[in-house]
Amino acid sequence: MSTTEMAQPAPDDGVLDVDLGRRLRAARRERRHSLQFVADQAGLSKSFISQLELGQSAASLGTLKRICAVLDIPVWALLDDAPTSASDDDSSEAGRRVAVVRRHHRKVRRPAGSSTEISLLTPDLNRKIEVTLSVVQPGEGYGHEPYTHRGEEFGLVLSGTYEVTVDGVVHVLEEGDSIYLPSHLPHRTRALGDVPVTTFWVVTPPS
Repeated sequence: MSTTEMAQPAPDDGVLDVDLGRRLRAARRERRHSLQFVADQAGLSKSFISQLELGQSAASLGTLKRICAVLDIPVWALLDDAPTSASDDDSSEAGRRVAVVRRHHRKVRRPAGSSTEISLLTPDLNRKIEVTLSVVQPGEGYGHEPYTHRGEEFGLVLSGTYEVTVDGVVHVLEEGDSIYLPSHLPHRTRALGDVPVTTFWVVTPPS
């Protein structure tokens, strides 16, 4: 695939985010990946990755998921000043501790250019699972293009109508419906209707 053929985010995918770019550059350099490597693996152009790192371009959640899959980090690592990696010892120790996350202490993020609100229900990224509660505005979702990552996930629709496309097959979920999928299958989501959709997701490992 040539650079000109590589997928590019839609023009309305977001607004500029210098902090996100800084975190992306730090994660890439920590893994000693070149701009070209990340671009090739994510199906994006080298110039776009460079502009994103410099805070001169923006990306949808779906595009960020594709980049994070290459870097093997959760997307929260780019949305928040959280560690982009954790040692096995740190992860094991975290898994042995009981952690209560009070409602008013949740980490809540609204990605640049999006009205979707994502709350992290697990205490941090140093666990074997990631649990989130999302309020997705009508028409929004995880990007225009399907993305993949390692692991598996489970989603539950708490209110509204949600569309989950997995490997080209469209699944329309109503309130109370749930879905399981292996994360290596290309998938994307979006809220249907004219009211916000509330969803609950469990992903392992964190993505």
